[in-house]
Amino acid sequence: MPEIKLIKKYASILFLFFVSTSFAQNEDSVLEFEIPHSFFNEMFRNPTDKYLVAWSGGVTVIVKNKSGQEIQVAGVIETVEDFLNTELTNLGRRQFKYNLNTPIKRVSTPNDKSWAGHCGYNPYKNITFSDIQNGKPSGWPSEITSEVWGLHLSKKTSKTGTYKNSKTGVREVVSVYFYANSIFYYHKIKPQSLKGKVTRDDNYKACGKIAMYRLGPGYSRFKKFSDVTASEFEFTDKLFLGDYQVQYIWPDGTFQILEEHIVYDPFGNPEILEYKLETFEGEISGTLIDKETHKPVKNQKVKLQPVCTDSGLPKKETKSDGDGKFKFTEVPQGVYNIVTKGVSETEAALTKNPNLRVGEILVKKSSKYDIYATYTAPGFAKATLVWRNATIKFPEDDKPIQFFDMAANRNSGDFDELTGTDGKPLQIPFSIIIPGIGKKTLYGGPESETATPEVISVTSLGGKKVFTEFKIVLTEDALNSCDISRNNNGPIFLNLGFDLTGRYIRSDVWQQVNVTCIEDKEYQITKGASLNGYPVTFRQYKFSDEEIEKFKEAEEFNIILSGRGATLKIEFKPLEE
Repeated sequence: MPEIKLIKKYASILFLFFVSTSFAQNEDSVLEFEIPHSFFNEMFRNPTDKYLVAWSGGVTVIVKNKSGQEIQVAGVIETVEDFLNTELTNLGRRQFKYNLNTPIKRVSTPNDKSWAGHCGYNPYKNITFSDIQNGKPSGWPSEITSEVWGLHLSKKTSKTGTYKNSKTGVREVVSVYFYANSIFYYHKIKPQSLKGKVTRDDNYKACGKIAMYRLGPGYSRFKKFSDVTASEFEFTDKLFLGDYQVQYIWPDGTFQILEEHIVYDPFGNPEILEYKLETFEGEISGTLIDKETHKPVKNQKVKLQPVCTDSGLPKKETKSDGDGKFKFTEVPQGVYNIVTKGVSETEAALTKNPNLRVGEILVKKSSKYDIYATYTAPGFAKATLVWRNATIKFPEDDKPIQFFDMAANRNSGDFDELTGTDGKPLQIPFSIIIPGIGKKTLYGGPESETATPEVISVTSLGGKKVFTEFKIVLTEDALNSCDISRNNNGPIFLNLGFDLTGRYIRSDVWQQVNVTCIEDKEYQITKGASLNGYPVTFRQYKFSDEEIEKFKEAEEFNIILSGRGATLKIEFKPLEE
């Protein structure tokens, strides 16, 4: 049985647990003295470096009489043997809990005056008392350095004691001399390399990190990392001899243990590690909530994208339901980003539990748009332009709209900081009283105060054989406009136009040809033959309730106006805030 084998394996070191702190003094004792604890505390001191790999120590005890002559005491080392064994055991517990799978051991000594012990690295299993005296076993790698206390047993102390002469039976005063040395061994120079491979049981590619978590020897624990690329990893000149736990680190930082304990010995026969991740499939769910209104965000597209694009993990897409809830099913274990409008990517780490609920995701609906207008009139002209960073915002049903008092603002003289009657900075949407019209409410307008667009392209499509080229005038007094508004309680409409101008053939004269959808009628810019009655003005566009809802939900959409062969396509593209 494994338990019996384990007991047999360590039977040789069980004696190390018997404790004695001083030699017991009694009438039958041949030799009596006090053990020099402070001296041996130095010998069994703690290491000074975290890259510990081994410890060795040796002691020789010699007894001398008053004349300085050595007295041969049979088995003199036995007087301190239990104490030294206990100290070796304690050192092992403190510093060699992980000891490179090498048991703590007593080293054979040449006589009954000496004791020696060893912990940790011992690749050839042949450390001798002479090796310990000399400071380093022969054949060890040059990368392993030593920290020596008392080379060649040069550390010395003594204690006065008594010795019972076996011939006379009389006790004599003697000096007990202790000669010792100890060595800590470190691998802290020239780190070594290690290669490996980690695969998934579902045939997707692993793409996190491998951590080699050093457990010992020593009391300092630390990790070294390597990226997993195409399921392979390599620690290049990063690792030191020691006991390690091998961990797979998911991209979110969570980990799972691939192997509880291995001995990394780069000086023996370094192996190539191979592991397979046992994975699962699960679900990722959550709820989209409007950050401003705290209401569910309905029918919004939600995407699930793997953090590691090289993993081959699937991308998924769904929409939130009427309660703002969404769910992705049959998701392979891994780390993903939840992507949806109005919020930065939300990390979803399906690494530990197959049912991941990310909770509420607060969505800030975009009120910023780029408004594109493309005018196409075959045989005449084509122009594309955009009003950047326009604000389009409709209030919730229970929220009042700001009111702007023009007369009060004029009287205040503050024309830079416009405020509503509520004292707050003026923001879209707001209402204003205009003489001759009544109450006008503005729901949308461009960033530019003069509604100046950015021209993308202007092209002549023949100019009706009247104009040779076209341009759009962008000066402050140009006839450019772009807003969404309503008069009194009428429909909400689009007020858009741009100052298209054409140059006559063989002439330096430019003629204004204003393209608009401002009025609730169609008309011709001229009834003369030069433009052949070509329509450049379109009927005012009124937004439906469904389109207003699209603005509220920050959805992209477009409208197309047409008449007599010409079209005006207008696109509303929300911006990410």
